[in-house]
Amino acid sequence: MNAELLGNRLTIDADYFIRDTEDAAIPVSLKLQSGSVLRNVGTIRNSGLELAVGWRNEINRDFSYNLGVNISTLKNEVRDLYGQTYINGGSAEFRQRSQIGEPLLSFYGYEVAGIYQNEAEISADPVAVDNSLVPGDFRYVDQNNDDVINDDDKVFLGSYIPTFTYGGFIGLNYKDFEFSMNIMGQTGNKILNRKRGEIIWTNDTNIDADLAKGLWTGEGTSNKYPSASALRRGWNQNFSDYLVEDGNFFRIQNIQLAYNIDGEKLFGAGMPDARVFVTAEKPLTVFKYNGFNPEVNNGIDRQFYPVPAVYTIGVNLKF
Repeated sequence: MNAELLGNRLTIDADYFIRDTEDAAIPVSLKLQSGSVLRNVGTIRNSGLELAVGWRNEINRDFSYNLGVNISTLKNEVRDLYGQTYINGGSAEFRQRSQIGEPLLSFYGYEVAGIYQNEAEISADPVAVDNSLVPGDFRYVDQNNDDVINDDDKVFLGSYIPTFTYGGFIGLNYKDFEFSMNIMGQTGNKILNRKRGEIIWTNDTNIDADLAKGLWTGEGTSNKYPSASALRRGWNQNFSDYLVEDGNFFRIQNIQLAYNIDGEKLFGAGMPDARVFVTAEKPLTVFKYNGFNPEVNNGIDRQFYPVPAVYTIGVNLKF
């Protein structure tokens, strides 16, 4: 739907979509031998709403402005896997799973219920006793209450695909001054903090600040993060929501302030017009993810560099 209202000052562009990607290449298990082969037999559905609204107005000959916002929702869903209930992806240590009714390649592992605080909690829990756990180790959710932690207790931990994205624009013109700003952001997606998950395989002693400050150091000190020694024990490096974090972020994408100079009026006949401007590219990104950059390809952070901010001062001359 497209509409221009109120003397073309208000514009609205809205679309609802359902798109099925058919014949998607997926691995299909071989019948008479181990292994799989890629075949174009899968179906993936993307559905959602896209909405853009703009407003522009001229108050008087000296002042005008224009505003714009856009939002987009997205539901990603696996619809057909050629008779297979699910297909595993990723690696064994960082499992992803595509399953009918779930988003493509969702993260799949254990839910953390807290940290064992003392020996009494260890002794009272058959799971802790059977696995020789100690205070400071993770307690995982026993989903089926059978006093065993195994594959039956794994659940979907979220998808790297954002469910909601948004953006906005503001432009102001006052006499010879111009100001503009663009923003953007997204929510609903998850990031695998693989750097944390690889601690057990390396001698690297660098960890993110939130983990370093929040490590369990004794009873009552943390019910979120394990002890430092636990980071290098296999039980605590099982794939769980400890390694999966929210990927939400808000960013100021661009800000520009400019001043237009009438060369002939200011300096005399034959002088060029000029435009002096100051620009900031990506000056601010707000996020809670314990990495350097919330924009992560396929939701797996192996080591991304911080988002650089670029500031520019310039002059354009028009002869």
